[in-house]
Amino acid sequence: MLSVSVVVPIRNAARTLPHCLAALERLDPAPFEIILVDNGSTDESLALIRAFAGDHAAKGVRVLEEPRRGAAAARNSGAWVAAGDVIAFTDADCAPDPSWLRMLTEPFGDSSVLAVAGRVLAAPASTALELFSALYTLQSLDKSARHHRWTPWEGGFSTANFAVRCGSFKQIGGFDEEVEIYGEDYDLCARLYDRNAVIVYTPDARVRHHHRTTLSGLLCQAFGFGRSHPYLLRRHAVAGLWLDFPVRSFFLSGFPMPAWIDLASADKKTMAILGVGFLYKPVLYLWVLYALWLAVSAYHRATQRGISVSAMEAFGLAGLLLMKSAAMTAGRWWGSLKYGAICV
Repeated sequence: MLSVSVVVPIRNAARTLPHCLAALERLDPAPFEIILVDNGSTDESLALIRAFAGDHAAKGVRVLEEPRRGAAAARNSGAWVAAGDVIAFTDADCAPDPSWLRMLTEPFGDSSVLAVAGRVLAAPASTALELFSALYTLQSLDKSARHHRWTPWEGGFSTANFAVRCGSFKQIGGFDEEVEIYGEDYDLCARLYDRNAVIVYTPDARVRHHHRTTLSGLLCQAFGFGRSHPYLLRRHAVAGLWLDFPVRSFFLSGFPMPAWIDLASADKKTMAILGVGFLYKPVLYLWVLYALWLAVSAYHRATQRGISVSAMEAFGLAGLLLMKSAAMTAGRWWGSLKYGAICV
């Protein structure tokens, strides 16, 4: 049976850390070791993990302090000292299911599999922002799949729920610490594929993610995700044009460089309606209908999850979707200028 080292980067996570630590304590089977890496916390996080390690020293729990800022540096710090056959990553705002490691390591029975990604589900929401993120952020599929390459549409996975063979991780140099946050995990996947890796996605390995609770945090996260897209595109995608339309997506191989144009996002549709409406004002009425459609769509998305929302809350969710998609588009524009790629 493969031994597993669990690595958790931590920075100012006192709000969610108790849930994470309690979940790690309940893991069955227990990991070979748990490495908690504090990344310069200024809240109670370091005290919490030191107390947890003191209570569980016999179970291989230890604390590291990494002064270099960034999740990639913190994860590398823990991974370099990991002694397990497999390194399993999760985050301080995540709570793994008790069966997490058993499900996450099962696909490693196939020697061609170098990494496994699991499903990220939302923890119960207590605010409107958490509810929005539960409905629209980190939406994981419910079917297992094998992946052989990274593209703008598939093959990249979050380290909130990710395991990799220790030897393979160290052979490729771990996370690239030069990559800004929100892109280092997909970059790792792409570099594993460069070594002919197979990455398996399994929905049975689940963690519950506590989402952002402030609007600024939500928008900064969306901007960061958007900023990472042109970087990854320039570094890892093959030449060609990736086109997302509201109904279908296309890849055109004749384009001379990697480019990704997303015309399906809510902010793009809004800009298209307003742009045409500026020339022909009756078209502006379509925006009212589109806003209503977004609210109805949010209502149905919530009810499908067994969550009851009012009409006012549905319109609030629609407004948050517009703001988030605009923040992500802004990040893509910024990243395109910074990294010399086309991603809008």
